[in-house]
Amino acid sequence: MTRLAQPAPGFRPSATGTLARLKLLRLRLPADPKDALAPSLAAISGALWLIGLHPVVPAELGGLGLITALSPVLLAAYPVLAAAVVVELVRRRPRPRVLTWCTVLGVLLVYGLQPASEQTARITVSWLHTGFARYIAENGQPLQGYDARFSWPGFFSLIAFLTKASDAPDATPLLQWAPAVLAGIAVLGVRVLAVAVLGTGRAGWLATWIFLLAEWTEQDYFSPQAVTYLIMLAALALVARYLVRPGLAHGGKSSPAHRAPPPNLVRERLVAHGLILLFALALAPTHQLTPFLLAGLLLVMVLTGRLWPGWLPWLVLVPALVWFTLGAKDFWQGQLSMVIGDFGQVSSSVDQGITDRFTGDAGRTAILFLRVCLTGAVGALALGGWWVRRRRGLRSVPLVLLALSPLALAAMQSYGGEVFVRCFLFALPFAAILGGCCLDALLPRPSGPGAMRAVARVGPRSGRAGPVAVAVALTVLGLGTVTARGGGDAYLSYSRADVAAVADAYRLAEPGQTISALSADATPMGFDKIGTVHQVDVERTCPRFVRAAQCILDAAPDYLVVSPSQENYGRIYYGLADGWTGRIVADLLYGGKYRVVFDQSGAQLLARADRGLPR
Repeated sequence: MTRLAQPAPGFRPSATGTLARLKLLRLRLPADPKDALAPSLAAISGALWLIGLHPVVPAELGGLGLITALSPVLLAAYPVLAAAVVVELVRRRPRPRVLTWCTVLGVLLVYGLQPASEQTARITVSWLHTGFARYIAENGQPLQGYDARFSWPGFFSLIAFLTKASDAPDATPLLQWAPAVLAGIAVLGVRVLAVAVLGTGRAGWLATWIFLLAEWTEQDYFSPQAVTYLIMLAALALVARYLVRPGLAHGGKSSPAHRAPPPNLVRERLVAHGLILLFALALAPTHQLTPFLLAGLLLVMVLTGRLWPGWLPWLVLVPALVWFTLGAKDFWQGQLSMVIGDFGQVSSSVDQGITDRFTGDAGRTAILFLRVCLTGAVGALALGGWWVRRRRGLRSVPLVLLALSPLALAAMQSYGGEVFVRCFLFALPFAAILGGCCLDALLPRPSGPGAMRAVARVGPRSGRAGPVAVAVALTVLGLGTVTARGGGDAYLSYSRADVAAVADAYRLAEPGQTISALSADATPMGFDKIGTVHQVDVERTCPRFVRAAQCILDAAPDYLVVSPSQENYGRIYYGLADGWTGRIVADLLYGGKYRVVFDQSGAQLLARADRGLPR
């Protein structure tokens, strides 16, 4: 038998040694079960989402869109995830790893919902952008005079290079999950920006989550706008981290006339300047709006005495002006009045961006009202953050001006009726940072270890009401954004049959022929044969589809695509009776002018009867 070692004669354990053994024993004991509460809630949230997920058929949706087809089990995942985030944040030391995984899960739940539940990519413009890239890949240059977006071909050229390098015919496989990927990177960008402004504390995490749960604009589809938005966030994060003194959330006063370099290495500042220059050169030929907006935000930092050096806005502005003057000459030479005609016309922007958009049935109107409410909620949180900081004696002038400055776009351009959508998108990162300060003030101050011990020590009323209020706010934002983003899915999302009908039209159409759709906004057109065949829509020449069959006969397109998404579009936007597209098809077939050459799951392709079809 092995004998245990005996202590030496005269040995007496010291108090220090006893404490050391007790600490070691305590470390080996099982962790507090409350430490597993937040991860467990997050896991439950993910499980509920997966259990409740099921395929959605766009043809069966109405004016309220996707929300009416979602399972209550799936919807329950969002408040559970919000509770997980709040439970982790009220810990004495919130764990970055747990919050990071909760954030990744949040991106999937919010932005991965439509790709996971619908058959194909949404939004016609994303399909059109693949066609632009395909044309450049096949011809080596943009098509002049075809579309204004070809005057800023940076994004399309990059996609053309990637598709050719991978030997892929086009970029359509990237479309469906592009919003989830691009939105996830944007959330990461806002997280880095929030840390640069607020530090690594709870307010920065709450700012990240406000952005994640309130980005309802759907500008993260496969587009130059989405990619340049990421570049802008990266530039702002670099500036806030390395080129701002004092910080954007710093409470002290600063004067532009007495700027001093930030207290970091010269090498770091030089690298930051070089990256900002690269970003500016990438933005200039890629998007017509984002580089000017970034320059404006940097100018606000200069005027508030935060940015060093003061010439940095020009580093972004000059390449954009040079490209607009030379590279986009074909665009503005014949359309200068369109570029500057709306300057100062705020009422026109309001009419096109707000008033004129409130059209359609009750469901669509409710979705539009919800988007306004979400915008107002973010504005209210930002205002609350400013008030909280003011009560604590902290100045927030730079943050407030950065959040408000994108509204100046409304006085410059209506941007096709989307100006206020873009204003909210560009203002959201800084509004979210202020909103994070507001929600952080509702949480109890950390006062002990464990998941909820801080709540218990603050008091039964204030300690519990604050976290509950934050969880409710995050839940409302999350469910509201899920509803708003899916509000147009009855006509903005498509089935595989819809895509197959358009692909069949491209297969059959010969150069110079015309492919038409009842509505371009409700048809996945444009992903092939750009500049080879004419691609038009009936709605442009026949407003509200009055006497649509006669309009089609007068225009005599070679091929006509009809789909359930177009049926929903006319019913929701213009109040047309159910089956209106079927009656148009019947009229065209009855006259013998057209025949059906494709018919699958409600999607049809009609061809002129006097045109022979290629074998």
